[in-house]
Amino acid sequence: MYTERDYWMWLTVAFGPANARKWNAVSHYGSVEAAYEALNERRDMSHVLPQDIQGIRTACMEQVEDLINYCGGSGIKYTVYGDDDYPQRLKEIYNPPTMLFYYGDISVLDGPVISAVGTRKPEKYFVEAAEKICAGLAARGVAIASGFAVGLDSVAHSAAIAAGGKTVAVLPCGILHDYPPENAGKHKMLAMHGAVISEYFPNDPPSSLTFRARNRILSGIGLGTLVLQTGPKGGALSTASFALSQGRDIFCIPPLMFDTASAGVIPLLRDGAIPVFDISDILNEYDGDYKHKLPTESAAKTPPKPRPAPPKKKQTERTLGDIPPKDEEPAHADEEKPAEKSPSDNIAAMLDGKKKEIYELIRDNSEIHLDSIAVGIGDINELEAYLTELELEGLIRSLPGNRFTVN
Repeated sequence: MYTERDYWMWLTVAFGPANARKWNAVSHYGSVEAAYEALNERRDMSHVLPQDIQGIRTACMEQVEDLINYCGGSGIKYTVYGDDDYPQRLKEIYNPPTMLFYYGDISVLDGPVISAVGTRKPEKYFVEAAEKICAGLAARGVAIASGFAVGLDSVAHSAAIAAGGKTVAVLPCGILHDYPPENAGKHKMLAMHGAVISEYFPNDPPSSLTFRARNRILSGIGLGTLVLQTGPKGGALSTASFALSQGRDIFCIPPLMFDTASAGVIPLLRDGAIPVFDISDILNEYDGDYKHKLPTESAAKTPPKPRPAPPKKKQTERTLGDIPPKDEEPAHADEEKPAEKSPSDNIAAMLDGKKKEIYELIRDNSEIHLDSIAVGIGDINELEAYLTELELEGLIRSLPGNRFTVN
């Protein structure tokens, strides 16, 4: 007899990692077991988008067994959404991964974690600042999470390890894929000091979408995200965008005056992000909740500096059950809604707020550049998160040159 773990793994195989539409199935049928039974028996496929049908038809429990055996033979650990060791903070985000593959000790994610992100080509000042801040936090029992890329990601990981602390790498590809080439073969070494995690199947390569989807996990496992250095269009802003949409704190190393290479944090600071001058600016935010896990040190007892309260957006719209459900059948054949409306249109009709505005703007323009979307809906820091969510839901797709179109 199959277990709930088997059902979660089958769902991941059927829809694919990071696919937000799998949560629509769980919500529609009421449980992961009910979703498996209905979809595996082809009893109700009316709400399934065309791009998911082939995966559902070919998915089988033999593939789940093969995956279990492959992980066992490769020394890869895994956890699924319903497991006791699944990271609690990830359950709070939009589209939590249904399955996580990892090396190391995943329990580190249940303690205080700060996600640190920054440019691949940092300036010396920010390297030194990253080393000091990340090492100081790690020495105080805060795990440092980052993306394992060259540049400030690697600086953050190395500083945490050098301080004798814990670090977590979140990959945009399978855990056996050598990414990035500069860090090839270092996954297990880093895992000795914390964990390396990925929602992708062990040999999956990275892509532009997997990088963006990964960022929701990187921000989601942290109590807050520390932006070390980024330009106005730096990739670190994607993680900050997800952190904001998840209601997490955002911390920033203040930029250098008139330096465009570090100017990406200016809008974040203007909107209430917390400037960081030493580790107390971060520790003071969590001393009450994690006092028993943070070793006593005078820096942690420094009274917090007066500052405007950051705009804390609680997780009210992006939770497990909030993927738009299947539309009800029209009561009358002569209703204004066209009978031939596609599943994508049905889901889009259930969108609201900024996501609806963004989708309609892209749809009405056929193809549109990222900058034009920002102008069209106003300057919102969550734009990257909304675009990634819409893409994971199958409603839009990205094109070369930062352009987007509807599916």
